[in-house]
Amino acid sequence: MKICIAVGSLMENDAIGNDVSHQFSVLNNNDISTVVYAEEVTNALMAPYLIDKSKLFDIIDDRDNILIYHHGGCWDYGQKILKKARCRIFIKYHNITPSEFFKPYNQFHEKYCKQGTEQTGSIARLSRVTKFLCDSHFNAKDFLRYGIDESRIKIIPPFHKLDDFKNAEIKTDLARNLYDGKVNILFVGRLVPNKGHKHLLRVIAGYVAMYDSNIRLTIVGGIDPGLSSYQDELNHLTKLNRLNEIVNIRGSVTFNELHTYYSSSHIFLLMSCHEGFCLPVLEAQFHSLPVVALSTSAVAETMGKNQILFDKPDYQKFAATIHVLCNNADYRNYVANEGKKNIKRFSNKTIEDRFLKAVLN
Repeated sequence: MKICIAVGSLMENDAIGNDVSHQFSVLNNNDISTVVYAEEVTNALMAPYLIDKSKLFDIIDDRDNILIYHHGGCWDYGQKILKKARCRIFIKYHNITPSEFFKPYNQFHEKYCKQGTEQTGSIARLSRVTKFLCDSHFNAKDFLRYGIDESRIKIIPPFHKLDDFKNAEIKTDLARNLYDGKVNILFVGRLVPNKGHKHLLRVIAGYVAMYDSNIRLTIVGGIDPGLSSYQDELNHLTKLNRLNEIVNIRGSVTFNELHTYYSSSHIFLLMSCHEGFCLPVLEAQFHSLPVVALSTSAVAETMGKNQILFDKPDYQKFAATIHVLCNNADYRNYVANEGKKNIKRFSNKTIEDRFLKAVLN
């Protein structure tokens, strides 16, 4: 038996790319011959292990083999691969952002998400799919809606790089700038509309109005040039609320810089409206940061027990919670410690065991 992992884009420092890379390592380390096919590649470490289309189709034409197909967006060629595959097919599902979030800002992104959702339906109707490996129970609901039997669905969280933070270095100049007496609030996530950046800004504006301006919001995450109108809205809201000296939209950073931001912050604030899993929650908990979050999509499922979640974006309530956490060390430590307990559920070793069991049984 051979396994081929197929993904549209294999990128470095990308959640899906990390999941693919770790799956590849786990399978081969367990003496299961595994290769990877990707249409677009920027991951230099994985490049030597990639196969071409000819080898791909040789593998998926054999009924004794397995195709692990990663679905997290629209992939036109991926649909051709699925149609030609005669082997067993396992779908690794990372969720599709609803297209409505992008409608006001970018037609390409709106179309990409809409077609990705349509492909989810096409995948659900494929009789050759053996199992659906979903990042979360929230993601699994998408296939349950199509009538997929629960016995064919396995919850397999994505692999991650939490352990890499143990060897990361603190950027001393950056840390020195952050240790200036201000309350450091952090959010990590791409600058896209579903991440709730407007909510973040309004919470900070509420905090300033209710308490003081001795606070800093740092937003870390890739900035898409195709969403300039969304960035303009955020800049306007920042200026309107006189937050220019308080809000820092940082964009993409190095791994060591990311480690420094986590290590130098006081609270992780999450106001996202749609998450299929949300790895930054685990990264924040790993760094002993209390997480204050809007309870949407898969957020509560990932955060775990005894965490701070609100069903509605009540900005004054969120601001008050930040104030309480900053002035009550016992409460802050309790929330942080409960978060540290939560990440034990998602150790890579635990995920490896579940992944191998799902694939081999």
